Amino acid sequence: MLTTYIIGSLALIVKPGPDLTCTIATALSDGKARAATLMFGLIAGCWLWILLLTAGVASFFTAHPATMSAIQIAGAAYIAYLAYGAFADAIRSFRAKSPDALRPATGQGFRLFLRGIAMSMSNPLTILFFLAFLPSFTRPDSTLAPAVQTLLLGTLFCALVPFIYLPAIVAADFFRAKLVGSVKATATLKLVSAVMLAAVVVVLAANISFR
Repeated sequence: MLTTYIIGSLALIVKPGPDLTCTIATALSDGKARAATLMFGLIAGCWLWILLLTAGVASFFTAHPATMSAIQIAGAAYIAYLAYGAFADAIRSFRAKSPDALRPATGQGFRLFLRGIAMSMSNPLTILFFLAFLPSFTRPDSTLAPAVQTLLLGTLFCALVPFIYLPAIVAADFFRAKLVGSVKATATLKLVSAVMLAAVVVVLAANISFR
């Protein structure tokens, strides 16, 4: 049963959904350090879902399905805002005169971390995982309380995330490093990053369930 849970968890993590796509996009446009910060924010968001799940939030969403739709809409709107900013950054990059002008601004690590939390909390795939998939693996006949089982299973999921995300971040950053000396190439990477975010918005909007 645990093996099935691990396989299901890895399938969700590997799937190119909003979180992984945005992380790779960040690595392409701003480098591995910022992408890693975003990843840790995403993991923190997962932990918040775990804590909410142990507090019985699943029953709340069952009783108030419109709340889920509101979260999905907020998530899509937030990613749309990020995509707009990414496109604006790409346009500025194409107008830059030297590679030095394309260096990311410093001191935005905490903002990226909070961005990761917001994205994780509003990702419909993550929500479905924690509200439907994970609870199905808690065993009523276990000596551990359901809340403890939820915490352990959630911790296992969070521990698996870096094994998938970090290689993707390193690969994207390696590709970026090869082109960092060229203004046009760097600006193109930023544009690709913006397009990836826009694609995420389209997918999220298409999957919003109005109830």
